[in-house]
Amino acid sequence: MKHKTVIAAVCFALALILAGAVLIYTKKRNTTDSSEAFKTEFFTMDTVCGITLYGNSDLSEYRALIERLDKELDSHDEGSSIYKFNQSGSGELSKNAAELYDKSKTLFEQYGNVDVTYGGLIARWGITSDSPRVPSDEEIAAELEKAGFDKLEQNGSKLHSASGASLDFGATAKGYALDKVYEELKENGESCAVVTLGSSTLLYGKKPDGKPFKTGVKDPFSPDRLLLTFESGEAFVSTSGGYERFFEAGGKRYIHILDLKTGRPSESDLASVTVICDSGIKSDFLSTAIFIGGREGLTKYLDDSSIQIIAVDNEGEIIYSQSLGGKITMNGG
Repeated sequence: MKHKTVIAAVCFALALILAGAVLIYTKKRNTTDSSEAFKTEFFTMDTVCGITLYGNSDLSEYRALIERLDKELDSHDEGSSIYKFNQSGSGELSKNAAELYDKSKTLFEQYGNVDVTYGGLIARWGITSDSPRVPSDEEIAAELEKAGFDKLEQNGSKLHSASGASLDFGATAKGYALDKVYEELKENGESCAVVTLGSSTLLYGKKPDGKPFKTGVKDPFSPDRLLLTFESGEAFVSTSGGYERFFEAGGKRYIHILDLKTGRPSESDLASVTVICDSGIKSDFLSTAIFIGGREGLTKYLDDSSIQIIAVDNEGEIIYSQSLGGKITMNGG
């Protein structure tokens, strides 16, 4: 999603997939040795997308799906219903955009911290654009006044905003796209795939060798190396942090993760947050929401059996869900 700022963090998790060999059954065309991996990589949704598919050489369907969603959910694409709504303040969202809006709203009502109606504030900062800047206090206050789900009137897929609120799905679109890819993989009878959209990854099915997936989490203090790897079965994984997307002005670093309470980049005492669960949009949303909430809010997430988290605070301490005990390996390098 080009020039899209994430309301609250998108950072990058590295998936390390170790291949093996057992029989995989698939009904799709172009099938081959079930242990053989076929890969493609391309730029979409403002990040590098990687697709690895086992036992099927035809990856075009999944690439096309992601690229269609990129255009449909991009608030900067003039052909998207989101762009048109942002320009006029009224309009009917496309099917996927409307579903994404509803799911983002539901997650906000449950967890808070990430609100997709703050597109105007994101645009003011422009942190992931070619011309980021520090907006004035007056500009920030004006955008905060416009935003909020309560400022939008909704009738099915039709939205109206008298306040001038605008939409930006940077914190949820990648996860939503992976949910759609998951549905397609399942419908097509695929047995194993790994799809990575920058900070969010889908680990689908079972590896040919029957072993768990291994996923790497970057060291937020040295992003060119892995801090640790963890094992899991089928899951969605998203990581958020402020160590890769930022700009500096007046000797201060401004990360792309915005705190909606202040209208300014988050000053969280967490350096990165990784969320593992059974929903792409939920993992994407929560990695951002938990990051913004900081260490103070970690306890309730550590006790939530529907997710697993790995958090690194600004002192380098690693905090993780009890259910991950024995599944994490620290990188000694």
